[in-house]
Amino acid sequence: MNKVKDRIRIFNTFEEAKKNEIQDIIKQSPVDRLRHTVELILRVYQVSREDLKNRSATGKIRIITSG
Repeated sequence: MNKVKDRIRIFNTFEEAKKNEIQDIIKQSPVDRLRHTVELILRVYQVSREDLKNRSATGKIRIITSG
């Protein structure tokens, strides 16, 4: 992963900032984008990689309903 974001960039418009963000995403490899997506999902659900490793496969599907 490339985590070289040690500089603050100032843009004149939101459009210019958005174009730069899109270019940064395009420069990333698909594997890095997937890795970032998985890390985000783990953070959202507050699950660590260790938690996933310690889970046992039950072969069952659990349906969670809200309400």
